Amino acid sequence: MRAAWASLPGIVLGLACGGGIPLATVPSDPIAFVRQEAAKGQLGLDVFREGLQIRAFEPRGQERRPPRLRTSLSLVTVPSGEIRSVPDATEGSLPLDWSPDGYRLLIGRLEYSGGPVQLFVWNRLTGVYDRLAAPPGAGSAALGAGPIRLAGVAYFSLPDGRKTRGVLLRMDEGDQLPLPGGGGGIDPDIAPDGRTVVFARPPGGSSLREPVLWLSRLGDGEPRSIGRGSHPRFSRDGRWIVFTRSRAGNADVWLMRADGTRKRLITASSYDEEFPSVSRNGEYVVYASARGMEEESQLFITRVADREEIQLTQTGQNGRPIW
Repeated sequence: MRAAWASLPGIVLGLACGGGIPLATVPSDPIAFVRQEAAKGQLGLDVFREGLQIRAFEPRGQERRPPRLRTSLSLVTVPSGEIRSVPDATEGSLPLDWSPDGYRLLIGRLEYSGGPVQLFVWNRLTGVYDRLAAPPGAGSAALGAGPIRLAGVAYFSLPDGRKTRGVLLRMDEGDQLPLPGGGGGIDPDIAPDGRTVVFARPPGGSSLREPVLWLSRLGDGEPRSIGRGSHPRFSRDGRWIVFTRSRAGNADVWLMRADGTRKRLITASSYDEEFPSVSRNGEYVVYASARGMEEESQLFITRVADREEIQLTQTGQNGRPIW
C-alpha cells in the first residue's frame, strides 16, 4: 500500500491512502538528498543518475567530471513534510553521510574546473561549513566518531611504491592509513563505534555480476566477506546495514544485521531501487527509484516490519538520500 504525497513550493504534504504509514511514527531526523525541481526544466534520468556519481577519477587516473546539474542539496523531515534547501550549498553538491549525532552533514563537491573532490562538513544547527583536507581522488566518504574519523576512497602508495585505489582511513591522530584488505574498495561506511567499516568491492576479473560486501574491524586483520551487494550503509544505532542487491534484472533493497547475518528483502518491485539509507532505529528505509512512464527518480520510504511503502516526492528528479 502506498500513500501519495502532494508537492507545494518548499513543502510536501502526506495524504493518507488506505491507512499507509502514520507519519508521526517516522523518525524526525532530516533526510538529505539531491533535488532537481521540475520548474527548472525536465532533466533526463540518465543525465541525473550520472550526476549523482561523484567519481573524480577513472581507474587510469583520468579525471571524470559529472555533468553540470541545476540541482539543490535539500532536506526533508518526514513527519512534518517540510522540504528545504541546505543554505549556501553550491550546484553539484552531494550528500555523503551524516555524523553519528545527526547534526553534521558530509558534503562532496566536484569542481568543474578539474581536480579532486572537495569535502565539507555542514553543521545544521549553526550553518557553518568546515572544509576537510580530503585524500587526493576521494570519490565517496563517511564520517566516524573515532578512532576512525573519516573513511574515503582514494589513491595511495603501497610499501613497494606502486599506487592503488581503495579505502583510506583518517584516524583520531590525523594519520591516514589504508584499510587492510581495502584495495579496490568503494562506498565505505563507518559504524557508530568508530572501529568498523563496511564497503563494497567490484568484481574485477571475477565472474560475479555485482560487487561483494566486506566488513572490517580495527585489529582484526583482513576484512570478512558478508555477501553480494552494493551501496552499504549502517543505521545510526549500529545494529543494521542496508544495501542493494541485483535480483531478476533489477536492484532491490535489503537489510541485514551489522555482523552480516539475517538478510531480509525490503523491496521487491520490478524497478531499480538506489542509494538506500536506514533510519536511526532501523524501522524504515529510504531510497530512490524511477517508476512509471515519467522516467523520473523519486524518493520512497518502506517500513521494515511489513514492507508498507510511501512516496515522498512527486515531481522533478530526486535522488541519493542520506538519513
